[in-house]
Amino acid sequence: MQKSRSLVFVALVISAAVLIAAGLGAYRAVRVLTDASDQLLRSKDTSLALEQTLSALRDAETGQRGYLLASRQEYLAPYHAALEQIQERLSRLQSLTARDANAAHNFAELQRLSQAKLNELAETIRLHDAGDQAAAMRVVLTNAGQHSMEQIRVLVDTMQQAEQARYARYLQREREGRELSAMSGWATSALAIALLGVLVIVVRRDTARLRASEERLVTTLRSIGDAVIATDQQGRITMMNPVAEALTGWRLSMARGASLEQVFRIINEETRDGVESPVAKVLRVGGIVGLANHTVLIRRDGHEMPIEDSGAPILDGKHTTLGVVLVFRDASHERAAARALREADRRKDEFLATLAHELRNPLAPIRQAAQIVRTPGATDAQIRWSHEVIERQVQNMTRLLDDLLDISRITRGTLEARMETVDLNAVLEAAVELARPTVDARRHLLSVECPENMPLYVDPLRLAQVIANLLTNSAKYTEAGGRIQLSAQREGEELAIAVSDNGVGIGAEMLPKVFDMFVQARSVVDRSDGGLGIGLSLAQGLAALHGGRIEAHSPGLGKGSTFTVRIPLMPAAARRLERAARQQLDLTAQKSARVLVADDNPDTAESLATLLQMHGHDVQAVHDGEAALRALESFQPDFALLDIGMPKLNGYEVARRTRRAAWGQRIRLIALTGWGQEQNRREALAAGFDHHFVKPVQPAELMQYLSGSAGSG
Repeated sequence: MQKSRSLVFVALVISAAVLIAAGLGAYRAVRVLTDASDQLLRSKDTSLALEQTLSALRDAETGQRGYLLASRQEYLAPYHAALEQIQERLSRLQSLTARDANAAHNFAELQRLSQAKLNELAETIRLHDAGDQAAAMRVVLTNAGQHSMEQIRVLVDTMQQAEQARYARYLQREREGRELSAMSGWATSALAIALLGVLVIVVRRDTARLRASEERLVTTLRSIGDAVIATDQQGRITMMNPVAEALTGWRLSMARGASLEQVFRIINEETRDGVESPVAKVLRVGGIVGLANHTVLIRRDGHEMPIEDSGAPILDGKHTTLGVVLVFRDASHERAAARALREADRRKDEFLATLAHELRNPLAPIRQAAQIVRTPGATDAQIRWSHEVIERQVQNMTRLLDDLLDISRITRGTLEARMETVDLNAVLEAAVELARPTVDARRHLLSVECPENMPLYVDPLRLAQVIANLLTNSAKYTEAGGRIQLSAQREGEELAIAVSDNGVGIGAEMLPKVFDMFVQARSVVDRSDGGLGIGLSLAQGLAALHGGRIEAHSPGLGKGSTFTVRIPLMPAAARRLERAARQQLDLTAQKSARVLVADDNPDTAESLATLLQMHGHDVQAVHDGEAALRALESFQPDFALLDIGMPKLNGYEVARRTRRAAWGQRIRLIALTGWGQEQNRREALAAGFDHHFVKPVQPAELMQYLSGSAGSG
């Protein structure tokens, strides 16, 4: 095939060269013929115009002589006719001789002599008409007129000879042009014959190779990863590769000649309606087309398969459609991914709706309890009960927000475990205490089985949070009066902590998804205490933080479930290292301290100040950054609880200015803010704060910090 292409290329190059040469020759011949024809015609026209001009001058002179001799007006008719012809002939000669400098010069001389002759004739006629016939005859008898006519005749003869020479010269050029044109025609004919011979050779040589190329093309289509089906114009199958055979369930030997609709049966996945035939669509559009979304292929055995497909016309060199080629592939994985994305989006929307519900729920009892406290006739018992309601609901909202922040930190990989040695019993007791309100509210029977003296190297708060989340989950999804069991045992190098219940259970289709974000076994609206759907996901993330995992098991709906936390036991080396590094906080007896509270929310500032005063501290409260800076210098507190987002000066700037002042070095600055990300904590420490608390702070935790810092100071 390469030799054929080389031969054709050489033939084309030679043909192009010959055609160019022949074309140039033909072009030159045409130019020569055209120019020669134009010049020959001009020469003939010039000679004819010269003869007509000389004849008109003679006619004018004859008419003048007859008038002078006979004094009869009819003799002037030829004269006047000749005058008009002379002007017309001279104008014609001027245009014919304009491109030849010598001819133009001769014409100018001819025009001058002709005008002089005409002036002479006009003068004699004027003298005769004036009655001076004798003067007119004297002009005629001087022979000046005869002399001027002789000059004109000689000049006309000269110009005609020049035109005859020009005529002969361009006649020769015309012959040469005809010969050149004939040569170009012969060259073109010879080239056509040569090209025909080359094409015959190439066609004979390449016929077998073309057949081999077609076989290679079929082999290639059989080996590609996508399925390929080719049809003719009528939609009858002509070729299928092995992938198409596998996807459709049809062998090529069975499908060849069958209609595409019989072998390639496709429907819409959602509507179950038939889809337009790919052949019909390609022929209708006339180009490459993608078939409809959600297309499902029905295999020969009746099984359905999601596919992605496209069709294109098979065109010949004249862009005539010879058939259609269809390319398609199994899209099961893509469709599954799209469904998973839609499901995640649906769960996200449900989570946002649930979040709004869960955030609004505590606000109603808080508002009502606050209203009770403000009622003049409220009893002390009612006020205490209202305070308990407010504190309980605030704790609920705090746990909710803490869970959201923990999920965010786990997702971003910024949550760190504070590992220490702790006994398993202490962790389980803390978890039960956290979950007890929910368990008791639904009147469940909770049993705990735990081995004695089981030391762990864990973050006790986080592990307790994991177990509490599992207990709370069991309490919520077990009908009132159910049974929940918490047990722990060593299994090899792991500790297995199991939470079992006799609740609603988990269906087989839901079991693999229970640890996904925002997943709940029932919809948002059919339960009142299902939570946000992040508890199990958070628990799994916290377990992974300890190098562990959580496993879920359920025999089925209505048969209860078991969640097992598996974490590695503490290595001996880690135990020794933790014991060496552990520091005990010296919690001495509470000592009265001077405390400044700065917050732009007056309720927050005054309520915290009152709480601190009730614990024996000397407290001042301010509500903006500038007032806080003045109070720090004048009051000189031991501790300053500063909000970050204050007007006039924010908490960071107050801390920086305090640290730059000599009087501010001994003051312990505590950031008290709603911003709880790790980045916020680092920014606070960089600005000069000693500690960072997230609102709402637990009063006991704050008092412990103030007491411990005061004791160590």
